[in-house]
Amino acid sequence: MASSKTAAKTSKPTQKKTPPTQLAVAFSGGLDSTVLLHATIKAHGKKNVHAFHVHHGIQKEADQWQAHCKAVANKFGCHFDTRNVKLNKQSNVESQARNLRYESLTQMCEAYKIQDLLLAHHLDDQAETVLIQLMRGAGLPGLSAMPQVKSNELIHLWRPFLNMRRKDLEIYAKEHQLTWIEDPSNQDESYRRNAVRKSIMPSLEKHQKGAIENLARSAKHLGEAQGLLNQLADIDLGLIETKEGLSKTNLIRLYKTSQARATNALRRWLSKNGLAYPSEERLTAWWSELTQARLDAKLQWDHDQCVIRLWRGHLSITQDLNAKAKGKEREKEKVTNEGEWTFKKVPANSKKPGIAKDRFEQAKQKGLINTMAREGGEKFKVDLKRPRKSLKNLYQEAAIPPWQRDVPLLYIGEELVAVAGIGISADWQTTEGPRFTLEWQAA
Repeated sequence: MASSKTAAKTSKPTQKKTPPTQLAVAFSGGLDSTVLLHATIKAHGKKNVHAFHVHHGIQKEADQWQAHCKAVANKFGCHFDTRNVKLNKQSNVESQARNLRYESLTQMCEAYKIQDLLLAHHLDDQAETVLIQLMRGAGLPGLSAMPQVKSNELIHLWRPFLNMRRKDLEIYAKEHQLTWIEDPSNQDESYRRNAVRKSIMPSLEKHQKGAIENLARSAKHLGEAQGLLNQLADIDLGLIETKEGLSKTNLIRLYKTSQARATNALRRWLSKNGLAYPSEERLTAWWSELTQARLDAKLQWDHDQCVIRLWRGHLSITQDLNAKAKGKEREKEKVTNEGEWTFKKVPANSKKPGIAKDRFEQAKQKGLINTMAREGGEKFKVDLKRPRKSLKNLYQEAAIPPWQRDVPLLYIGEELVAVAGIGISADWQTTEGPRFTLEWQAA
């Protein structure tokens, strides 16, 4: 029996150490974000925290604020980066600033391979947002206000202070002797949110004790209700959505059963594709056109810098390549889809047709390979046993939508050799020996 002095050592299974999670904090230099940065560093360590600042240039002190944020980050010992953005002062400055801020923060997260971004919104911000959305006549998505956690394909947005009052952050800042920026524009009540914060919210609290907490609580309940509507929409979309898009027939069938469910499903479909919710007036116009359209009708709507099309009985979404040039004539090469032709070797054991390697290299050495925009009237032969046909007919047979047909054609010399979505010219095809296949890669 072993004595206590010679007791056998218990071994623990060794575990691979995982690198610490890197976190980013949206750091404006104000009270809220200063407290968030300080608290995050205390909890996770300064080497694991990045402070990201966005310079809007709205205020004359913007350069000083940027320098202040850098100095604070250096004092705290965390990483720091910043981006400058330019606003168009002719349009909604608040909305622009918000959108550009999130774009810049996302870009910095991507640059540092960070997936978690912390925002300093607190309970007072949440209550203000609910009230502003109520005044705008928003639906459940707007009234749900800001979620505590929101994820997209690139990053997770976290709001750890959403259940805390601003006065709690003030107490923390004083206890830790933090310094922060006071933005003078926060006193300007010509900005809607400032007017709500300075005038309306204090009045509400005066007449209804706990009004701010109650508004934030309502946002939580509304968010839960919106979550249930999203689940219902996903069930409906499962019966409506196909690989081609939304089936018009099934969508209208749902609309005739319940307009509210059909609208809920349509909004959910737009949201899942990264598009903003349309206004009630726009939705009403869309439903009017859809319900009156024939099965073979073609419709097109511009929305949120994208194009929603009804083609062959399905709704689909594509990016609007001409969004920045609406109402202006553009040269043909500028409206064609961007990308390039790529040449890939066909495996030796494959029966896939391609262009003979020696024939291709001869053409390349002579500089005969080039691309040209489609002009109309071109004919093409994809099978030696089939007649030459117009590209229009071939596109229709291949069910290629009209908006995907403006891809440059590949020529070798004067001969049309390849058409995206159609294939390689029969006169250039071979299934034997070393060869290349051609593919159009969209940008």
